[in-house]
Amino acid sequence: MAFGTSTTYIYAYVAFAFVYLVASFTFVASAFRVSTGLSRARASTDAVTETSAAAVGSVLDHGQKIVDYAQLATLLPLVYIVGSMFLGTVITRDVGLARTVNVGWVLFTVVCGVASVALTALGMRESGAIGHGSDLPENLTGRAPEALQRVGTRLGVSAALLLLVTVFTMLNLWSIISSLDALSAVDFLL
Repeated sequence: MAFGTSTTYIYAYVAFAFVYLVASFTFVASAFRVSTGLSRARASTDAVTETSAAAVGSVLDHGQKIVDYAQLATLLPLVYIVGSMFLGTVITRDVGLARTVNVGWVLFTVVCGVASVALTALGMRESGAIGHGSDLPENLTGRAPEALQRVGTRLGVSAALLLLVTVFTMLNLWSIISSLDALSAVDFLL
């Protein structure tokens, strides 16, 4: 396999897609678990203490961070596709830059794969900080249950979008692997 042939692009994409799939399915499972726990927050007639108010604030903060990480993980394949298209157009404009762009493209693939793993690790860390929904304070009053449910719903929607993008990536990977011989025969892929 010569560096710069379409085979390089194919296998680099397959590696990225595989890493993204494993990381994203792990992230989705964790995000749905946390979302379910937050969505089950219920109000109580007992007075809320400062400790439980601080705990609710902490859970809300961690939940919002998980939402942010899930949204970034959802956008990552789009960034990868747009970046790859940009590098492909650079090659078509100046074939002399092909080797340099190929090195840049492989590095870009590695960076995107590392970003996928990093976003999952950050999301899992925040999920671990929240724990299970049963770890929430029992005596929630006022707007605390509402706020927890709202973050839980936002996290559930973000996790569902990440799942859709992950399924699309899986189907795309399957189509590439199933037509590997035809794609390998092409000189350039954009």
